[in-house]
Parts: sequence; structure tokens; C-alpha cells
Amino acid sequence: MINVKDNQIIINFSGSLVSLGPLRSDLVSYYNRWNNDFQTTKTLASTRPVILEEEVSVFEQVAKSRDYIFFTIYEKETLLPIGNTYLSDIDYKNRNAEFNIVIGEKDSRGKGYGTEVALLILDYAFNISGLHNVFLKVYEFNENAIRAYKKAGFVECGRRRQSHFIGGRLWDVIFMEALATEFGDSAINKALSFEVKAEV
Repeated sequence: MINVKDNQIIINFSGSLVSLGPLRSDLVSYYNRWNNDFQTTKTLASTRPVILEEEVSVFEQVAKSRDYIFFTIYEKETLLPIGNTYLSDIDYKNRNAEFNIVIGEKDSRGKGYGTEVALLILDYAFNISGLHNVFLKVYEFNENAIRAYKKAGFVECGRRRQSHFIGGRLWDVIFMEALATEFGDSAINKALSFEVKAEV
């Protein structure tokens, strides 16, 4: 168990429940544990064992890539790491990306953290990174996630029927999206408290 008091934790921005900060090399063992919990990964694209060396290699790759923006999710009150979230396949020319989230700590599920993370990432994507369309994929059995995404402003934009096999049956893959023009006020911009002054 990492003693967070002994580590300098960098927080990029926060909501009322969670804080988001950069990936940390000293948390790779956490990321590896989450990616080996099949109760967690059943809602992700891949459910297979991941050895620590592979996790380290992936960490090093995404740390250098401009196609991903990763954040560690912390419970705001305790600053304990509870998951990660990221934008993938970022296309700056066409201003779109895919949203992904993992709440790795079981005790942190069902508390509204996922909804707030989705809102924070949309805010970051639209108001900091200049993206316009953020989409996600979710399996039809993941009803809690679908509700959370809808609360955050995602709407269903299509589905691929019976295209994901798990638990002995085939499930639909649901596609959802959110647009910058349909997003509300930016909490991040308010927190930055800056104003642009025209030079004469």
C-alpha cells in the first residue's frame, strides 16, 4: 500500500468528489492490480492477465504519446488513488477523441465518482484541449455506466448489435457521444480564474 503522505501528489483539477492528476510511475502496481481484476475489466475491451513488466512498458509508451491524455483519479477527501481515466485516439485536426474510465477500487463504485470524472474530462476536452466531439463505447450490460454517462451529457449515437462476447453470451456495444456545443459552463475555466485582456 502506498503511503500517499510520503509522496508529492500533483493535482491538475478537481470536482466536489474527485481530483485528477497525471499518471505516476510509483502507482504502476495499482494500475496493474486494477487491470488484473476481472470484475473491473469485464467492462473494458480486454479481459486477460497483465504482467507487471507489460504494465510498465505500456506506462512508458503512453507517457510519451500525444494520442493519449491520461489522468489518475483520486478520491478528493482522502487523496487515495481509485482509478484512471483518459482520452485516446485524439484527432486534433478533426477535434475528436474517445473517453475511457476505470474505477479500480471496488469500494469507490456507486458513489457518483464516474459521473463527475466524465464531466471533468469533457470539460477538459472541450475547454482546454479544444476538442468538439468526445465519444465512448459501453456494453449494454453495464447499466450503471450508461446512467452515469447520460448524467454527464453523453447521448447514444448508435450501437453494434451482439458484437461483444462475455459471460457466455453476446451483448450490444453502445456508442455514445458528447459535443462541445451542448456542454454547460466550464468549471475548469472558472477555477483557472484568468481573463484575456486585449492589448492596445
